[in-house]
Amino acid sequence: MLGLPSIAVEYFAAAALLLVFGYLIRFREWTFLLAGYDETSPVPAHVAASVAGNTVLRIGVAALVVGGAYAVADPPAYLSGVFAAVVFLDVARLLYRLNTYSPDGTDPAA
Repeated sequence: MLGLPSIAVEYFAAAALLLVFGYLIRFREWTFLLAGYDETSPVPAHVAASVAGNTVLRIGVAALVVGGAYAVADPPAYLSGVFAAVVFLDVARLLYRLNTYSPDGTDPAA
């Protein structure tokens, strides 16, 4: 048995799911996985897939790193809070980029 702490296993499982979904959104353009997105949106599917997929992939990599930290060491108790703050800021960035998209090439988030 590996002897991994249960919190490390939880982070690894979450990272695996996020990495798979991020891949499907980013590279396969499965935008139907995005809640509230449809073809009537002013943001084209390839832009939404790129921005959202990259966000999900970044969060998945962050979960993998945190899981690795819990697997090899006993990190401080606030590490999960830092991870939550990183997720919050990354999702806020995603929402900003999608809400400020303009098709004429003057996208301030580009």
